[in-house]
Amino acid sequence: MAVGSSRCGHTLWTVSVEIEPPQLARLIDFAERPRVRDWSLRAALVRYAQPEPERVNRVVVLIRRIEWALRSYRKDIERAGQEIWSALQGGAGQAGQHAEVIALLDAASELDRLGDILAEWAVDLAGERPNAVVDAVTQNVARRLDELGVPREEQRRPRRGGAPAGSTGVRGV
Repeated sequence: MAVGSSRCGHTLWTVSVEIEPPQLARLIDFAERPRVRDWSLRAALVRYAQPEPERVNRVVVLIRRIEWALRSYRKDIERAGQEIWSALQGGAGQAGQHAEVIALLDAASELDRLGDILAEWAVDLAGERPNAVVDAVTQNVARRLDELGVPREEQRRPRRGGAPAGSTGVRGV
């Protein structure tokens, strides 16, 4: 399965090769891949941003941090995708030489599961918003990325009207 374009900060990571296995390709594309009724995580975040803009902003920041960090492992993923996937499925004891990328992918898998929950909510707004799950996942993933040394985005200074220049209020959605 080929992964399309993923937004990493201000640069796109376009993968032109087939990443194997397909499950790994879907995980790498966690923010854009279709879920329930073709809702992606990013699309569900747009709907969730209406009532919960701060929570969405925290999720978007984590997506960007993971996508940015994964760029440096692009060649490893293309070359050793099956080995990386097997190690990811086997847990931390199986990581070996790919420990850092596996830790990033494990954090991405938490956001991927959150994407399923948010897409379900976006399709049927009758239920309660998944605020507690969003809070727990964002706290855990942020802590894990900090431990891995994945840098945070620089905060842009707001212009006089409040939102940063070029911003719609919710960054990166």
